[in-house]
Amino acid sequence: MVGVLIRMKLAVLRHSTSDSKMAMNSLGWSVGICLAVTTVILAFLDFSQPRMLMDVLAVTFALWALGWIVGPIFAGEPPLNGEHFHRQPIPRRTLAMGLLAAAMVAVTTAVTVVAFGATIAFAARLSWQAVVVSVPAVVLLLLLVVLLSRVVTLLFRALSRSRTGGVITATVTAAIVSLCSFSWVLMIGVYLLLEYGFPPTFSTVVRALPSSWGLLAVEAAGRGDWLWTAAPLAALAALVAALFAAWTALLGPQRLARPVVRGSSARDAVRRRRLFGSDVGVICLKELRTWWRDPMRTQSIVLGPAFAVITALFPLIFDFTAAFPFVGAAGALMAAATCANLYGQDGTALWLTLTVPGKEKADVRARQLAWLIVFGPLTLLLTIAGSLLHGDTALLPWALAGNLAALGGGSGLLIWASVAVLVPGPDPHRSKNSPMDHGDVTGQSFMMFFLVALAMCPALGVAWAGHATEQPALLWASVPVALLTGVLSHVLLGSVAARKLRDNGPELLHLMRSGAPASAPADEDEVGKSPFETMSAGRQTLMWAAAAVGIVGLFPQGLVAMGIKLNGSPDKVWFLALHVPDPWQWPVIVAMVLIGLAGFWTAYLVYRAEKARTAVQVAT
Repeated sequence: MVGVLIRMKLAVLRHSTSDSKMAMNSLGWSVGICLAVTTVILAFLDFSQPRMLMDVLAVTFALWALGWIVGPIFAGEPPLNGEHFHRQPIPRRTLAMGLLAAAMVAVTTAVTVVAFGATIAFAARLSWQAVVVSVPAVVLLLLLVVLLSRVVTLLFRALSRSRTGGVITATVTAAIVSLCSFSWVLMIGVYLLLEYGFPPTFSTVVRALPSSWGLLAVEAAGRGDWLWTAAPLAALAALVAALFAAWTALLGPQRLARPVVRGSSARDAVRRRRLFGSDVGVICLKELRTWWRDPMRTQSIVLGPAFAVITALFPLIFDFTAAFPFVGAAGALMAAATCANLYGQDGTALWLTLTVPGKEKADVRARQLAWLIVFGPLTLLLTIAGSLLHGDTALLPWALAGNLAALGGGSGLLIWASVAVLVPGPDPHRSKNSPMDHGDVTGQSFMMFFLVALAMCPALGVAWAGHATEQPALLWASVPVALLTGVLSHVLLGSVAARKLRDNGPELLHLMRSGAPASAPADEDEVGKSPFETMSAGRQTLMWAAAAVGIVGLFPQGLVAMGIKLNGSPDKVWFLALHVPDPWQWPVIVAMVLIGLAGFWTAYLVYRAEKARTAVQVAT
């Protein structure tokens, strides 16, 4: 059984991996090998603090375990899972052993073995007894992360179509995006920790994690304490056995929770009829219920604010709180970027709108209004709370202007993007377990992020003029300017979206049904493929490099440096603008913002060019 499943997995991978996916996998494997080698090198370093080496390895192993937990959730469906065999007369324990062996046959497993080899290197610095103990410690730790990954994936699958699952998915996604975007802050924090040592409480907590139990056993063996050598290994083996038992019990088809439809009383119905009596009101009520009940919408609700809050917490390493007032603006900006495919999320339900002629404008306005009702109070509350926590009202007009401009600009731009650059996705009842299987909206999100940020520029420009000229009235004038730009974006772009929905509704519905434009045959090989699947490795490298330049230039070197400058903090950290002479600091900040925006725009242009090229090939 083990050999059959391993050969089956290799065959599935061999026939399902495209060239672009192989290029991305190779890039990921290269990064993983570099990280694994770096982990081993850490075991040979000498630190000023005696306990520092143990703490650094414990933190590193915890991060590897976290990667194994989070990675499979967002990598899509695994090549083999228990659902593929639920009709076969195979005992669950036998199936679990075979799937575990198949899971071990992977490049990621080999890379992780190299990383966990740091345990053996650490033991070699202690004694030969510690080296002997380190070998079973590495094996148990590898089994731990693989089984933990599989159990968490199955539990996530069970939650994937619930609102709770949507909240968990969005929070984890926000943490990953924020960590990737602002990991430079953590690097500075790590540098400070390495210089002054880990706090005792942090050290105790990280050593208590199961990923550190092998290190505890090796350390105890090095000093000859055999009780503390055997106890962590026994506990690790027991945890591995418990995870294997849990995985065995979870294998097979998962019973999905049925959606609960709550009724309402006649009095509530009359009240709603008064409040939502018009066409816009009725559709808005339907949209609000969708926002509340659909797990995909729940992810969108949580993702933007969670990203903003997590990002604002990073600078606390330096006791820097000037980012707090902008949590609401960042949340609105991210919410607009992640909600720019409203019609695509609804699937072929678009036909319900098209079968009622003349209701396209009401549908568009209702979706805009529902989005504002969901995110308006939430982001404004975050702005007020962040300003109160920061304690300095000097940044309040900046934060309010940015928040209002992001809300107004986002409400217009997202509905326009939902129609103009609709990305087909599965109907809600066919939703997959992984959030990466709901349609490729990466290019759409990049475009929306850039456009909404551009819509915020007039209001923030007025605020900057008021600050530069030291005129408080002009500074506060940025708030009505933000309202004006928001209203114009909401009204004008909403009208454009409604007109396009009316004129091109059948073509959009065909796109939703077949995944290809109406002019293209549905049986072409390129139909349904995203630009990431057809893009060459060179173009992908260019696109992601431009996105990285955009992230670094716009956020840390641009906006964060601007916040430090406005706050009057003497900290320069590693921001280029704060290290140049004072007269040149503002021009450098502006240049960094422009470089960041240019990076995002370049990444979008590469994506759009590939998408257009694919569409032309399919059409011809």
